[in-house]
Amino acid sequence: MSKTEMPRPDPPDRSFPADAQAADPNPAFHRIIERLSEAVLVIKDHAFLFANPKAQELLGYSEHELKSGTLHQVVHPEDLDLVLQRSAESVCSETPREFCTFKILAKNGDARWVEMRSEAFTWLGQAATLCFLKDVTAHHMIEQKYRRVVNSTSEGFMMLDRELRITEVNPALLFMTEYGPEELIGKSVERVYEQSGVEFYSASRDHMSFEASLITRSGQHLPTLFKRSTLRDEAGQVIGYLFFLTDLTELKATQDELRRTEQRYHSMYHNAVQGMFQSELSGKFIRVNPAYARILGYDSPDEMLSLKARSTELYFDPADRQRMVQALKRKGLLANYEVKLRRKDGRPVWTLANYRLTRDDNGVPIIEGILVDHTRQKRLEEVLRQGRERFRNLSLRDNLTGLFNTRHLYLALDELFEKNRASRGPFSLIFMDMDNFKHVVDTHGHLNGSQALREVARTIRSAIKKPCFGVAYGGDEFVVVLPGFDQKRAKSKAESIRTKMKRTTYLTDSGLAVRLSASFGLANYPDDAEDIKSLLARADKALFQAKQTGKGSIGTAS
Repeated sequence: MSKTEMPRPDPPDRSFPADAQAADPNPAFHRIIERLSEAVLVIKDHAFLFANPKAQELLGYSEHELKSGTLHQVVHPEDLDLVLQRSAESVCSETPREFCTFKILAKNGDARWVEMRSEAFTWLGQAATLCFLKDVTAHHMIEQKYRRVVNSTSEGFMMLDRELRITEVNPALLFMTEYGPEELIGKSVERVYEQSGVEFYSASRDHMSFEASLITRSGQHLPTLFKRSTLRDEAGQVIGYLFFLTDLTELKATQDELRRTEQRYHSMYHNAVQGMFQSELSGKFIRVNPAYARILGYDSPDEMLSLKARSTELYFDPADRQRMVQALKRKGLLANYEVKLRRKDGRPVWTLANYRLTRDDNGVPIIEGILVDHTRQKRLEEVLRQGRERFRNLSLRDNLTGLFNTRHLYLALDELFEKNRASRGPFSLIFMDMDNFKHVVDTHGHLNGSQALREVARTIRSAIKKPCFGVAYGGDEFVVVLPGFDQKRAKSKAESIRTKMKRTTYLTDSGLAVRLSASFGLANYPDDAEDIKSLLARADKALFQAKQTGKGSIGTAS
């Protein structure tokens, strides 16, 4: 049966199959599967025996339509063989299979990336495969974008694990080293460059810049600038490293040319692809070459000189030039110095430069410089940084409500305790627990219950301002963190949230008119507790007491 020949959709049937309920002694287990936020499928011989509501939503078919088709209708042809193999292996395996990532085709024709975990189990007395699917399309698209950027750059790139073994390389690095990927992946990074003679230019906790000889497959030694960034997880532990490699062969060759005859120097000066200039210590230009003018967006060297442009005006931060001049006076030579300049049109350009302090024919100190455009690599670094930041932000948010999750809560509380330990500055916690929320779910269904939680989260957000924030604590419980709030202000804020909830009608978009309330428990640092565990416990106890004295009330720890 082709995809277009699948039966026309019947009205969605969200209930668990009646025959399965009758045959299984634990119908509650079935209801749990139906209400899972994760897509669940039961497959036998490539056919669907069961699909929970989340799976139906992901694939765009009703359960009846799925039972009338097979894996061939929903798995992208490129990944069909892989999925069929995994399905067959799951039936024969006694342990859950590792995650498998592949593409599916929804009913509307959209291709989505999913991550599947499968295991063998018994369905109505028959061997079958239980599959859990997670939509990872957004993550995959970010990863693809990252790979396209890395693979398109002319700079060499490699990623290392925490043991300094190479895990990923880009085409530019393969071109530089003359190796194939299979000759580098899994090998120690130390095999690709000469250990002796490494010259460090800058180093910090997470970033390092050094020059070393890159060893090619044919035995050549390429002078190369290595820029290393450390990757850390949320706990600050090292999980790997990023390396960007710049071939300095041309730059080194240029430096050698500067040491040769004046005639060759002038020829190179006017024809080089690197930007070159001479200026007084004050910043007034003496001469610039065509490449320098081109890098900074000018039509010619004469245009720059006729405008009387001073090199100080080309720096986004004039203090950067002052620091460069001071360092040059101390050392006489600066190699591979990174600096941000301003083009004629105002746009930034990052350059990698060599500066030399010398004297003109009259013995007056002047600066000679040679630089290359480094902007593309800086943009790549920013794309990678933003990607890491986005992944970090996603890991700290609750998928249902959009509020922060408990991971962020504990991190934030650690920071608050550390910040306020010396000053004894106050901050407060509000624990919230929905009143009679089970009745809402039983009456209006799980999906409306989830929507109600989203709308309550919206109410919380509307009642607070930064640096205060809300947390989805689990189920129908919330936490509100109030930096700088003593108990009196915290109680007033809890009253404000309670009042907003009373005045709000929920689930109106679903054609319903539901009134919701919550009970509140307050605890304050430093009045009620001196550590995180005690503060959470006191707030929880205050909430419990509020529940006992009457739902919809506000309890305090003291």
